[in-house]
Amino acid sequence: MIRACFAIHFVLFTLCFAYAQNDGRLDVKPAPGDPTRFVCDIGFATFTTPKSWNPNRSGKQTYAILTPADEAYPKISKMISIDAGKSVEPTAKAFAEGFAKKSKGKVLEKSIDIDGETAYRVQCPPNPNKVQPIDCIAVIKDGRGVLLIAGAKKTGETDDAMNELVKTWKWKNTTK
Repeated sequence: MIRACFAIHFVLFTLCFAYAQNDGRLDVKPAPGDPTRFVCDIGFATFTTPKSWNPNRSGKQTYAILTPADEAYPKISKMISIDAGKSVEPTAKAFAEGFAKKSKGKVLEKSIDIDGETAYRVQCPPNPNKVQPIDCIAVIKDGRGVLLIAGAKKTGETDDAMNELVKTWKWKNTTK
């Protein structure tokens, strides 16, 4: 009985502190004054998760995957992936066009601003049978290409979350 209680306590303790850990790529802390959001630091930028979305660690070129707080992988209806790497394109528009070509999407004409950097949005056709990219924001900062990729089964399901993410995005003064 004591072992079972200890095991449950340890698991709950670990889960409670999972969001306050730093693995060198994603540092997560509770947002001051809002228990439904988290402040995330990915080395070259910081952002606050959209309301009722949780950050999840990933690997390789994906710095974080955001999922709705009331959903757990693999049963998710939508997600946002934050990917970054050395850009092979000279401009954010060319970067967005490359993503659009691979995902059968379309680059929107109007650019958007992400903390002073010009970015372009790509809209992709949804697939009602699976979560796949439907919206992407492509930006280049200090030679690093960054993609904010929203996946869902229907268009419009991630619009508010993507807009919140862009609004809270802040570049750091580093080339890490």
